[in-house]
Amino acid sequence: MRILKDSFIYLMGELINKSLPFLLLPYLTRKLGAEGFGELSYYLTILALLGIFIGLSQEGAVTRYFYFYGNKAIDLIVRAGYLYNIIFSCVCLIVAWILKSEIIAYITLIATFNSFLSVQLALRQAQKQPIPYITIQFLSSTSIVIFTVLMLEYVSGNQVVNRLLALILSSALVFFITYFFINRKFKIKKMFSVNKYKVALLYLFTFGIPLILHQLSFFMKGQVDRIFIYKLYTPAELGVYSAGVQIASILTIFFMALNKAIVPYYYEGLKNKKLTIDKIKKYTLISFIFISLPAVICYILPNILFIWLLGPQFSEVQFYTILFLIGYGLTLPYLILVNYLFFHGENRLIASVTFLTSVVYVVLLVVLSGISIKYIPFSLIFSNLLMVIILWVMIKKI
Repeated sequence: MRILKDSFIYLMGELINKSLPFLLLPYLTRKLGAEGFGELSYYLTILALLGIFIGLSQEGAVTRYFYFYGNKAIDLIVRAGYLYNIIFSCVCLIVAWILKSEIIAYITLIATFNSFLSVQLALRQAQKQPIPYITIQFLSSTSIVIFTVLMLEYVSGNQVVNRLLALILSSALVFFITYFFINRKFKIKKMFSVNKYKVALLYLFTFGIPLILHQLSFFMKGQVDRIFIYKLYTPAELGVYSAGVQIASILTIFFMALNKAIVPYYYEGLKNKKLTIDKIKKYTLISFIFISLPAVICYILPNILFIWLLGPQFSEVQFYTILFLIGYGLTLPYLILVNYLFFHGENRLIASVTFLTSVVYVVLLVVLSGISIKYIPFSLIFSNLLMVIILWVMIKKI
């Protein structure tokens, strides 16, 4: 009952909170147009890449540390991670200054505060505190909406840049509110020596560096297609494609919300040996039943609904949405399988599998993008299916 209760709270909270920025999609597509929306998508792709190195999977390191070593030195791990984040971000800002690129500077600041906030959320998740967790999420999503509307309506200049500024203001504000006012249980109570910081940083690097390849692999699958499209096709075509991706991404929001609620109990089940490999495989097979349902529903909907929602420039969005719903649907069996490997610390194995399937994705992307933009989503579907199959085989050997 506790699992169901927490799952419901996480799920409803995440869906409500994520739906607010999602509801901005029609506003952004009309305000920026297909071309501006495509340009914004390109910058957000760079943000996703930079975020891998700034964040260094700190939220995952914090969660794993809590379950393996307890709460005693969790504040040290958090502070060490923040120290690394600040140093790396300063280097990026210096590079932006040398290149005289305000876009790189803005993207760096967004990635910095997003990483800070992700760690704060990980602390709440580890403590099984869904209410503070979704409160922070709600503040984040609400502030994004408010700052976006204010910047686009009342600030002159490049609207794409104004959207980036809105993201900076939102992430910075919510982080400071979270860090200083919400749930101060994790407030630092003592100073730590240089040697302890070295040990904490070593733990973070040991956990995070092997996952860079893992994160880059997901970047390749989830973002690199925008770079290909930006170079091969028009910004307007990229805008339509990206809109389809964003609509379909609500499915991953659903799965990730469910995953965040279940992971603490998933790990406890493995630790107590109540969750076996046979049960994991059973749940994986059952998950395939739900993969095709969202795509079928989307196919049944009249296309005029998408045009009404996004504008006449986005008449082909439904086609991309259907295909990406299938590709993102494979996230569910993936999460069921990969959490087992994360628990056992098989980060290198996970990274190897994701990298291999990402290489397959890129090869398909290169071939299919040269034929037509409409074939590109099939690269994601095939590579994600291959990844699930490989993980299915590998968990037997752990």
